[in-house]
Amino acid sequence: MVNRLPVRNEYGYQWMITGPNTFQVCGRTTETLPAGAYSCFLDNCGNAVFQARDLQVDELITFPDSLPAKVLTEIHRFWSQGDRFARYGYLHRRGYLLYGKQGCGKSSLIHQIVSEVVAAGQVAFFCASPYYFIRCMEKFRAVEPGRPIVCIFEDIDAIIEQNGESDLLQWLDGNHQVDRAVNLASTNYPEKLDRRIISRPRRFDRILRIDAPSPAMREAYFGRKVPELSPAELGKWVELTDGLPFAALAEMVISVCCLGNDLAETAALLKTLDAHTPSSLEFANTAPADGAEVEDPVG
Repeated sequence: MVNRLPVRNEYGYQWMITGPNTFQVCGRTTETLPAGAYSCFLDNCGNAVFQARDLQVDELITFPDSLPAKVLTEIHRFWSQGDRFARYGYLHRRGYLLYGKQGCGKSSLIHQIVSEVVAAGQVAFFCASPYYFIRCMEKFRAVEPGRPIVCIFEDIDAIIEQNGESDLLQWLDGNHQVDRAVNLASTNYPEKLDRRIISRPRRFDRILRIDAPSPAMREAYFGRKVPELSPAELGKWVELTDGLPFAALAEMVISVCCLGNDLAETAALLKTLDAHTPSSLEFANTAPADGAEVEDPVG
């Protein structure tokens, strides 16, 4: 008799072992999770579910010699150093916490890293609930124990506020044998994070402030987005956008090139928006002008 390795049939089904001498058809299967970015959660029966995310983002631009470029280089080098970590008895993992004002490029950097991971045939997972995230990662590792992963915790302060920090700390500390992993977190409010999160290496090994783009980065950005600009015009765009975050640079191009608005007026408006922090307290002491009618809130 010839011994043959078990293979899936033409429909992709396999047998699931549910107990001693007990089997069920487990449906269509695949040996590896397709390369991509995923949200993960538990269904009503407690089964781990991985749902691919369609990361529709603006064009990503890499700026040589910038902090984001250096982070990308670090992570690329990190994946090749697994043997060194094992030699000294450490799990092969790394953590980055990115902080900065809204729109400064934290999400863009995360998406660049995710794009590289997916292009290399690997996977990235976005965390909303650390408890469910850990359960899903346990299932993933049961199937693919050695595959590199990137774990994303966007607005980590909000995740902690909603879910507490106990499960998150378990994940970051490696109590679940988090190996071959890079943890990426971002926040606009680092002061909200407990010292236990930000002051202990091996939770987040690198805490990086992402600032507004430098003149060289703005010049590279506008040169890529609006290539028809003359050197003098490009210099004007760079000058007028000093101090503005990446999100404002994108709006600058949209407002001027797509909507036909004036360059200087757009820059002035964006700087006003960037400096303004709306608050409901603005209306606390506001009284209607003499003779003005007050609308009945009930109707």
